[in-house]
Amino acid sequence: MLIRQVAVVAEDLFEADSALKALLGVTQAYTDPGVGEFGLHNTVLATGHSFVEVVSPSPARDSSIPTAAGRMLERRGGDCGYMVLFQVDNLAPVRARVEAAGIRTIWETERAEVSAFHVHPKDVGGAIVSFDEMRPADDWVWAGPDWQAHRAAKTGDLRSCLIEVDDPIVTAEVWAGLLGTQVKHRDAIAVITMDDGAEVQFSKSADQPPRGLIGFSLASLFPEPSLSTTVQVCGVEISIVAN
Repeated sequence: MLIRQVAVVAEDLFEADSALKALLGVTQAYTDPGVGEFGLHNTVLATGHSFVEVVSPSPARDSSIPTAAGRMLERRGGDCGYMVLFQVDNLAPVRARVEAAGIRTIWETERAEVSAFHVHPKDVGGAIVSFDEMRPADDWVWAGPDWQAHRAAKTGDLRSCLIEVDDPIVTAEVWAGLLGTQVKHRDAIAVITMDDGAEVQFSKSADQPPRGLIGFSLASLFPEPSLSTTVQVCGVEISIVAN
């Protein structure tokens, strides 16, 4: 059970992609033609064995048909967090828990190399959530066939993501229930810990409405603590932290 990818939505894909490439030390990102079915275009940046995706409404789409990403840009007033993708060893028990909880799926695929589905953000709270089973497990088809050759020079794996919601405990319990794990509490933060020690953190909204995915952290590939940094990119706070 891993946080394998986070996604942000941006009004200007080129500008957001350029900013993230500079921050992470990425020279080449993958463009997934499959997101066209959602009326989007994107880039996926590999960092360690994790991924950061930028999505944006495609200029080639039918502008009379709204996209989920476009609606989120309008609601949030600009670039913002969008999605969290979890990798699991076996999707079947996750699907069973989703169905038992009466949570709606909004997209799914079943292919030789991947089984995956997305759940409705209104049912789980905080963000669009994806559950993905890869075959083989160390691959990630959403990043293209050669992502290992284009990984970030400055950053490694995802270490945390922060979700701002109305009720952190309730939302964390929903997410943890689907993942088949437990919630821990740290002051005012509810925490779900992944198998690699990375955390999904839930905080109470200081604004109305809550902003969902408001930040994430990546391991620094440099050992010196002085190289740790936090910046605002695409409407989210990105921290590069000592590993």
